[in-house]
Amino acid sequence: MRHLLLAAAVHIALTIAIFLTGHFQLLPGTFDQNGIGLTFAIDGATYRTLASDMAGVWQTDGFLAWLAVKAPLHCRLYSLSFAIFGKLLGHNILAAEPLNLFYYLGILICVYVLGRETFNARTGMLAATIVAAWPSFLLHSTQLLRDPLAILCLLALMVLLTLLLGRTFTPRRALLIGLAGAMSVTVFWMTRGNMWNVVLVAIVVGLALLVHRMLSEKEVMAGNIIVMLSIISAALLVPTRLESTTLPGVRPPATPLAIPLTIQRPAQGTWTRVVNQIADRRAGFRFSTANASNIDGDVRFNGAGDIVRFIPRAFVIGFFAPFPKMWVQSGSFGLAGRLLSGVETLAMYFLYVAAGLCVWRERRNRKMWLLLLVATIGMLALGLVVVNAGALFRLRYAFWMMMIVLAPKGILDRINMM
Repeated sequence: MRHLLLAAAVHIALTIAIFLTGHFQLLPGTFDQNGIGLTFAIDGATYRTLASDMAGVWQTDGFLAWLAVKAPLHCRLYSLSFAIFGKLLGHNILAAEPLNLFYYLGILICVYVLGRETFNARTGMLAATIVAAWPSFLLHSTQLLRDPLAILCLLALMVLLTLLLGRTFTPRRALLIGLAGAMSVTVFWMTRGNMWNVVLVAIVVGLALLVHRMLSEKEVMAGNIIVMLSIISAALLVPTRLESTTLPGVRPPATPLAIPLTIQRPAQGTWTRVVNQIADRRAGFRFSTANASNIDGDVRFNGAGDIVRFIPRAFVIGFFAPFPKMWVQSGSFGLAGRLLSGVETLAMYFLYVAAGLCVWRERRNRKMWLLLLVATIGMLALGLVVVNAGALFRLRYAFWMMMIVLAPKGILDRINMM
């Protein structure tokens, strides 16, 4: 508990410092007067305006009028925070801090539990400490963005899948855990539906490993099956029940980094639809105005063959971009961001090595394989689709966190061998 209190104090202090820096215009090119990042969180200004307007609708016209406003889920939640705390603090990052702090601490708890359940409490604590102090993530977590909520939901799902591989649940308890899993995938869909395939991958990998566990232990685990069926049911039903004219999780058109999805296609088979979806998503990045950090921006996919041939390159991009030569080049938003991303990417290179040591020593650990496979497939998918290095950096946080859970185990094992 004291570690969480320390993390909370750091987060609150940083949020106050950022707000004061913006309010008094100490860094006018970096933060606006509401504490919104003008370079690293450029969409936050649009989200703040929408949340502020929705808070006003709640206060003047009531709950039903607020509910009728069409808005992304994360903006709706921020509007509640503004409605509650805005009269005292204003509609800025201070009023959003209770919600952002909840996301931040929730993510740290998930990372700790993943480390504890996969290995031990010491590994979980070290992994959570690394994530808590990760500079760019800490900075982004103070802003009005959808990423922290999406990361929290994905990591919560990973925690539940990890528990299925290590514990045996009674049917009664399984119902509650299954409900939590269904809620996690539902909120993820509503927050970042354009990365829904990541959830499907996690579920498929988790299901395969659960079947392997039951076959190895020669036991039918009814409670665990109930949890998995609850998660699968939600994953199958949510996209069809909640689908609207625009895909949930896609930025509103008014946001600066919105990527138009203008390609309309007739009904297609599953494989053809997947191939075209990958091609369309990648092609969509050419509409982004933040193109100074693009990697292989001229590459287009005209069919499955192009995608297959690009997989090795996508693996390299997903894991290792931005590359060293980009660390000292000025990007769309200046040099400082590039330098910070370079330092963090270099740190991840070393953590990858530690994670590799962990993989070898824990190669019979199903829970380790769950984290490794989901993280690897997720980063490979980002390498295929995401052209912009800045976007890749933020979208990759959840997968980096899964790798960070593995790395401390490799580090601690190496220390114990010395």
